[in-house]
Amino acid sequence: MQDHNTTYDLTVCWRIYPGVSKTPVFFPEDKYSLARLSFQSFVKSVTGLRVKYFIVLDGCPPAFTDIFTSLVPAPDLELIHTDGIGNMSTFRKQIEILTAQTDAELVYFAEDDYLYRPGTFASLIRFMQQHSDADFVTPYDHQDYYTHPIHRVPGQRRNENGSDWKSVVSTCLTFLTRKSILIGTRDVLETYCRGNTDCSMWVLLTRTFRFWDVLRFYFTGKTCFFILKKAMKFNFGAFRKGKQYFLWCPVPAVGTHLESAFLAPGIDWEKVKEGAIST
Repeated sequence: MQDHNTTYDLTVCWRIYPGVSKTPVFFPEDKYSLARLSFQSFVKSVTGLRVKYFIVLDGCPPAFTDIFTSLVPAPDLELIHTDGIGNMSTFRKQIEILTAQTDAELVYFAEDDYLYRPGTFASLIRFMQQHSDADFVTPYDHQDYYTHPIHRVPGQRRNENGSDWKSVVSTCLTFLTRKSILIGTRDVLETYCRGNTDCSMWVLLTRTFRFWDVLRFYFTGKTCFFILKKAMKFNFGAFRKGKQYFLWCPVPAVGTHLESAFLAPGIDWEKVKEGAIST
């Protein structure tokens, strides 16, 4: 899968901080073990791919570097230490790093509390390479896709290599894209760094909704109304007439956020966890 113009198949920028957010299903009070599990599972997921890693350690104790140096050889790894700059600023740091790097055209934004199925990440890359309308790909089949009213809209569906794929309205801040698309959407992505929510940020990119939906949701669904209202507040131009990008999700999921209430369905994640930590 390696592009002849680049050294790697994929460049990953992984951000980590020492706190535990929300309630992860595994290691809810031990961030070191949680992050190690997450990274171990990712390394097993990208088996067969040549990956360049940039790790943003935000206010992490020195011991946290072992998570990465023990699993990735030095030529493929760069550690960037920041002094507790926080969630929005580390996301901006990811954007800066991934737009500046020249190691790969495919780039991945990663957070420190996901779990990945072994050997499956290449399916995300294949899908993106085979479909010109695959602008962004999330590994995470979010529970919200089945329950939240913002996702009750028709989308595209495809079936390839035993997996179903669906276009979705939004995801979190872990996703795959191309460097060229990242450069073209940077102004929208950086609205998150100024206080936008992830869902409202994605609404600006996927452009599933129009002005009449704002009025409709004002009367029928206030949660959705406030999502669209926030999107317009942070980038009215993109909401009004920005380019539409497509965000795709595999079913079953390649990875899941580990928040206990929102695990991706259809996978025995306990079994995936045990496989990730085994030698």
